[in-house]
Amino acid sequence: MIKISNELKIGIVAIITIILFIWLFNFLKGKNFFKSTVSYYAVYDEIGGLGESSPVEINGYKVGVVQSIAFLDKESGLLLVEFSVSKGFSLPVNTVAEITPLSIIAGMKVQFVYGEGPGTYTPGDTIPGRLALTLITKLENELIPVKEKLMGLIDAIDSITGSVNDIMNEDFKRNLGGTMSNLNNISGNMDDIIGTQKKELEATLTSISVFTQMLSENSAKMGKTLSNLESITDTLAASDISATVLNLKNSLVKTSLLLENLNDGKGTAGQFLTNDSLYKNLNGSLQSLNLLLEDMKANPKRYVHFSVFGKKSEPSR
Repeated sequence: MIKISNELKIGIVAIITIILFIWLFNFLKGKNFFKSTVSYYAVYDEIGGLGESSPVEINGYKVGVVQSIAFLDKESGLLLVEFSVSKGFSLPVNTVAEITPLSIIAGMKVQFVYGEGPGTYTPGDTIPGRLALTLITKLENELIPVKEKLMGLIDAIDSITGSVNDIMNEDFKRNLGGTMSNLNNISGNMDDIIGTQKKELEATLTSISVFTQMLSENSAKMGKTLSNLESITDTLAASDISATVLNLKNSLVKTSLLLENLNDGKGTAGQFLTNDSLYKNLNGSLQSLNLLLEDMKANPKRYVHFSVFGKKSEPSR
């Protein structure tokens, strides 16, 4: 049996301890030597506080860690970040490595936002990177306009306060006191007036109460009256008053035209009314007829001849 010296035992234990310490240190940093990983790279203008061993996630699931961060070159200030990702994940082309806040309090992480391809990246490729707005940055961007509005509001309030102070001088206060005193006097006078006219007001209110009660008691009659009025209006509407009025208007127009024609001497009736020659001729004819009748009455033989024996008598001269 081989005998192991104490020195060798101590050395072996020391080596194992060192190896375990190195593994544990790297494991706490997110590195696992016993897990197969591949590396991807991304270039950033700014990383927003991202550190080594920060988690790398896909849809919230951790698939790797940030392996290292270094300047790409001294002139540009660009930062090259190396991601250590498990071999079981493929990144489609156009996938973006977005740096986002790990929590509200502190910390940053990398979130792979899948692209649409076609194809996938090969381990060792450099993929696009970007820095997402942090929650604090978002709040600052949203609160700055509110802050500006609040400052404007405070300035307006200060201006109003100054104006009020200017108005509230001693003269205004004295005038305001006099106004309040006048109001008190007016209210006192109103109380006196109401006190003296109390009986009249009570009588008026009583009369109003009686009137309203009368309206309430006669509501049925009033309703019936309104119904009758509605029936009358319906009857008038159905009787076609407009047509009757139109016919009456036409008749009046025709009568006015007839009277106008009579006045102008148009037609027989108009000539008779306006032309006196017709009257004179008619009057002369009546006088001649009257003379003829008187002559016939005085000398009937001139106009009527008869003989029993058929002898024709000669008219007297």
